[in-house]
Amino acid sequence: MFATVLRKIHRLSRRLWVRVTLISGLAFVALGAAKLFGPMIPDGLSDAIGADALNRLLDIISTSMLAVTTFSLSVMVSVHQSASSKWTPRAHRMLLADTTTQTVLATFVGAYIYSLAAIILLSTPYYGEKEIVTLYIATLAVLVLIVFVILRWILHLQALGSLVDTTARIEREALKTFRTRMERPCLGGHALHPGDIPGTARPLRAERTAYVQAIYEDSLQAAAEEHEGFVYLDAPVGRFVHQGETIAHLVGGGEALEEAVRDHIHMGELRTAEQDPRFALIMLSEIGSKALSPGINDPGTAIDVIGRIGRVIGSYRDEIAHGREEAIHDRLWVVPLDARDLMQDGFGAMARDGAAQVEVLISMLKTLEALGRHPDSTIAAAARAMAHEAVARGRAALEFAPDRDRLAHAAPEQAAKA
Repeated sequence: MFATVLRKIHRLSRRLWVRVTLISGLAFVALGAAKLFGPMIPDGLSDAIGADALNRLLDIISTSMLAVTTFSLSVMVSVHQSASSKWTPRAHRMLLADTTTQTVLATFVGAYIYSLAAIILLSTPYYGEKEIVTLYIATLAVLVLIVFVILRWILHLQALGSLVDTTARIEREALKTFRTRMERPCLGGHALHPGDIPGTARPLRAERTAYVQAIYEDSLQAAAEEHEGFVYLDAPVGRFVHQGETIAHLVGGGEALEEAVRDHIHMGELRTAEQDPRFALIMLSEIGSKALSPGINDPGTAIDVIGRIGRVIGSYRDEIAHGREEAIHDRLWVVPLDARDLMQDGFGAMARDGAAQVEVLISMLKTLEALGRHPDSTIAAAARAMAHEAVARGRAALEFAPDRDRLAHAAPEQAAKA
């Protein structure tokens, strides 16, 4: 249960309003601390610093932070719109979760609120002469923080929303998701094979039409143990389910287990990459496929994306082979990742859209040849099958004979024979 709470807090922390609220709260903490430590200030120091000097600093912060916050918000919106239109609309969600942007904006808003609150309190008898000194010191600290954050924001804007930055973000998210999944094959449960669900199991149906965004497996295991039941998750993370469609089968536990399972399967309108390795691959593939459109005609981007997808898929291992023997949650069954689905998600669209561009096909075949030597037999077989498909598409689309010869030389032996 503790792991579930941490994951929910992490999901919440990646929202802008949460960071704005927290840093704004720190502003009021600073104002209260100035009042608390005021009596510790020596008498001579309080005579040297007056309210006029503090008011000037606070006026500068309040006026400048309002302008900087407005400017930063407009930059953020324009960058997100540009990335959505140029690369893939799904990249918008990835940029929204950018912690640097959120922290910078939250700091600007927090500094603005701090200055306004301090100006209001200075017009009241709340602060004495000694408290004004501590407030002056706190204001200097806020100014140093603002300068640091502005420098960080300038450096961050140099690449924010660019192709390299966007693809790198998605690749890092994909590698993180894959790494987490491979550390706990099938979310720590058993691999769910066709025919594993007992005939006595009762279906649990979706109450609304949405994506399965996250599964809190630790809480599901705890609920199954508490109610002496077993949970077979038919709908993996990332699946779009319709109202009334089966998302799980349950054995034992009664209505209490059904309610617990509903509570610990998070569903939403949009697909997310938090627990969904396939979605991250699809986003990368969309960027490469869009670069191959006639209006953009950028095969270099597609070649770069192919290499990134190869690195991501290279971290895969067969969950069916490892899921049962390493099961941490012995009352939970989860649909394993399919190597063929991963290969199709990563390379299928670019193999289709880049079939007439021999340099893209050659790069893809080299990557697939490397994946064909993967120690996991399932991913190696899926890579060889995708190489067959890519060569077949190239043979059908390439009209220039020398290009077909280059494709034949670059293709793995088994794909060339096809």
